[in-house]
Amino acid sequence: MKTGRTLKDLMAEVLRQQETKRDFVADTRSVTMTSGLHLQFGDQDVGVNDVAHGQIADHTKIPQKYYDRMRAEAPDLLATNVDRWFAKYPAPRMVRTLDGRARAFLSDRYRPLDNSDLLEAALPPLLDMGVDVMSCEVTDRRLYLKVVDQRIRKDLPVGWSPGNRGHQQFDTLSPALVLSNSEVGEGALACQTSVWTGGCSNLMVVRERSARKYHVGGKHELGEDVYRMLSDTTKKLTDAALWAQIADVVRGAFDQAQFDATCERLAAATGDRIDGDPVRVVEVTAKKFGMTDGERGSVLRHLIAGADLSRYGLHAAVTRAAEDLGDYDRASQFEQLGGAIIELPKNEWREISRAAALAEAA
Repeated sequence: MKTGRTLKDLMAEVLRQQETKRDFVADTRSVTMTSGLHLQFGDQDVGVNDVAHGQIADHTKIPQKYYDRMRAEAPDLLATNVDRWFAKYPAPRMVRTLDGRARAFLSDRYRPLDNSDLLEAALPPLLDMGVDVMSCEVTDRRLYLKVVDQRIRKDLPVGWSPGNRGHQQFDTLSPALVLSNSEVGEGALACQTSVWTGGCSNLMVVRERSARKYHVGGKHELGEDVYRMLSDTTKKLTDAALWAQIADVVRGAFDQAQFDATCERLAAATGDRIDGDPVRVVEVTAKKFGMTDGERGSVLRHLIAGADLSRYGLHAAVTRAAEDLGDYDRASQFEQLGGAIIELPKNEWREISRAAALAEAA
């Protein structure tokens, strides 16, 4: 598991962003992109980060590869294209800004759910329960808070030491919770049940037992071409029920029966053997889950080093590979991929194992 920031640093940065960020709704006919790749609307002139550039490409239906090429090689041409489509198909858009840059370019139906409100709702019950904050971070895309209750432990037999059939190996598992939120349209607010492996600090997200809340609300009516959105009492009252629900989910996240059921599923995965070529099984897995060549190589190295040729061993190799990734968002995605491997239906797991076996036979 990548460690990210300390909790103190995370809270300081979220508070700083809360005080600095600004939201606007603007008709695209009043928005222009400059040759310097700034957005201008009303009295605002802001830069644009990678997330917002991707959302502008999606809104204007400019293919991402062509958009990126114009951005790098012909910014004047990109600005002309964007302005043309902004004017031809006008629509109200929410522009979220931070530190003088547009960080998101979203539908006017987007419902902002603030990171500060999530921490305010979740941290008190977590601290009351005495769980450990193992990793946290806020990136351009998402906020993450990853906590573990190490007072609950279960030893899972995962095989035998290489060359010594008399010494059984165990992984020590504890229940975990991953809280995450995106203020920029990169996914839902999520409370994800997880499992932490003590010895290697791997984290696996259990998607089937996770709760999500999508950022969708009513349209924001435009009284002018551009206006700044302000927090108000009505918004606070509307969101209060949601944050109360999040606090309840957090309190119930470390249920012993739920943790035991997940451990049983992990135990069953130790019996799903990889009988064929491990190189081929990683290739098939990488293709299925959209891994790069470098990511595939990292998973293969950890699968071989772990010497556990089973579904459980493959999931462990994927979650261990998360620590090798430089990008915190991508590392967190790998923790979800580990859970996805455990949750694969038997027929899909057989396809992976069969592909490996067929490669060996060939």
